[in-house]
Amino acid sequence: VWGPHVVRLIGLRSRPIFPFAGQSEWLRPDSRGRFSYDFMSTPDTQIEEVDLSGTLINHNGLENLVNQNKLQTLSLPGCPEVDDWFLARLHVFGESLLELDLSHCSRITVGGLTALQNLRKLKRLDISGLPQLQNPGLVWILLEEILPHCRVTGAEYEQGLIQPDSQEQTEDHHEASTHTGLRHL
Repeated sequence: VWGPHVVRLIGLRSRPIFPFAGQSEWLRPDSRGRFSYDFMSTPDTQIEEVDLSGTLINHNGLENLVNQNKLQTLSLPGCPEVDDWFLARLHVFGESLLELDLSHCSRITVGGLTALQNLRKLKRLDISGLPQLQNPGLVWILLEEILPHCRVTGAEYEQGLIQPDSQEQTEDHHEASTHTGLRHL
């Protein structure tokens, strides 16, 4: 069971939560905002896409999805409990996950993002609005290195790279040329 808070929050959502593999229909809450989880006990049930936007899902709740070896898309924008431990557990989807949205998950750090290296098939990653990423340009370089086939959004190469302003650059150049001139005397 996902816990009463998560079910309640999911039930308040107006859009669908997840479709089964090979079907276009999404599982939706009933009129009281609740789901029947009977489908989870069927051994051949496979989920392709899960949208948990804004829910209280955490690394413990992720345990309910680890047997979904066909999961291709996981959307977690604005999930306040998604953290580095959660990201470390995503390795179980290394052979299936193609898209991951971590935007606005406030507890994710650069250390947690390195755990994504195990998601070998990942094609799209959204890390927009992660407040703990101090230097998005360097994060982009790191992610490009560990996920070479993945399109990363939310961090650009130029963002946050240290660039001296033109006055400091001119002073440094002048000082270097003065010292060079003294060496030749």
